[in-house]
Amino acid sequence: MAVALLTACSQAASTPTVAPATGGTGATTASPVEQDVVEPGTSLVATATADRIEVHRSPGGPVSRKITRNTGPITFLVMDRQDGWLKVHLPTRPNGATGWIARDEVGLSRTPYRLIVSMDDHELVLLRNDRKIDEFPVGVGKSTTPTPPGEYYLTELIRPPDPHGVYGPYAFGLSAHSETLQQFAGGPGQLGLHGTNEPDRLGHDVSHGCLRLANDVITELAKTLPLGTPVVIQA
Repeated sequence: MAVALLTACSQAASTPTVAPATGGTGATTASPVEQDVVEPGTSLVATATADRIEVHRSPGGPVSRKITRNTGPITFLVMDRQDGWLKVHLPTRPNGATGWIARDEVGLSRTPYRLIVSMDDHELVLLRNDRKIDEFPVGVGKSTTPTPPGEYYLTELIRPPDPHGVYGPYAFGLSAHSETLQQFAGGPGQLGLHGTNEPDRLGHDVSHGCLRLANDVITELAKTLPLGTPVVIQA
């Protein structure tokens, strides 16, 4: 998804070379847990233990799709639990898609973080254990390519080749996809949360749907937020 993410957000004519951000480059992981218990102010994250995982329509029901690992681990935000099965948000179209995965095919962790984006206010708020930590100006989608509101999560973290380029030093992939662009510059229209080389345009409707932050902000978030962190986008 990494290259697809950057081409979805970009106005560049060519596809850039990217690298996943792994340990030592700013990535972090959620706190592992033995039981699928959600503590107040936290969210449960499931990470596949193999390179491919089957998604079912219901617990033990027919397989609806298979998700294959690309540059990083296959991560899901858990919604519900039932008899050895987990209902999860999916990083695929359509936005808001859900499915069931087997509990014994994933490792579980918890994240205390959550992001809330207000598109009207052009503001991103960082929460920890439901308490506000900070807020930042954010660029959002233009009227012709709007950022779709909804409940999503961080699916991957990549490091663009040029930290001073259009994506800044880091880019998180979101489970969200553009609802106006089915494809863009070779990618499937997956949206991201990334830095920018145009900080003066933060706080405005400027993108093809991606969320843009100042480079120092995305750098700190890359060091802080684990994959699976929920992202709520409000109109």
